[in-house]
Amino acid sequence: MKKNRDNEEAAVNGSEEAEILARLSERVERAVAMIADLRRERDTLKSRLAGAEAKLQEQQGASDRLTALEEDYERFRKERSEIRNRIETILGNLEALDAAGE
Repeated sequence: MKKNRDNEEAAVNGSEEAEILARLSERVERAVAMIADLRRERDTLKSRLAGAEAKLQEQQGASDRLTALEEDYERFRKERSEIRNRIETILGNLEALDAAGE
């Protein structure tokens, strides 16, 4: 009888161990799947980050060009004003000469 009871206990322990191993195996499989998902997500995010950094560099270049163009515009505007003033002065002198010559 003792052997029979020992066999039953061994069967119960074996059944519990099998259940524990099955649960452990399931958790490991879920962990592996989660790691794979996280790696895919990481790779996607790295790709998006690289794209965003490239766009940022492009925009920085455009911003630098815009700043240079604004500086050129302001310089040209001042030069134009100076030229206009010089022309007005020359015209005034010519008019004065014309008036003096008459």
